[in-house]
Amino acid sequence: MKNPIQNSTSLSDTLKNRKAHLNSLLKTMNVVTKKTSQTEALAIKAIKAEIAHIDDQLHRRK
Repeated sequence: MKNPIQNSTSLSDTLKNRKAHLNSLLKTMNVVTKKTSQTEALAIKAIKAEIAHIDDQLHRRK
C-alpha cells in the first residue's frame, strides 16, 4: 500500500509565509499615504485583520 504524499511545510511555516506576503502587500499599497479611497481603506483593514488572525493562530500553536 502506498503512503500518501505529505506536504513538507508545516502549518506554522505556511502561516509565517502568508503573514510575510500580506505585509508585503501592505507595503505595496503604500499605506503611509493619507489619501486612500474607501476601497483601499477596506482592503487595508481586511489585510490587517488577517495578519492579526494569523498572529493569534501562531501564538496558540506555541
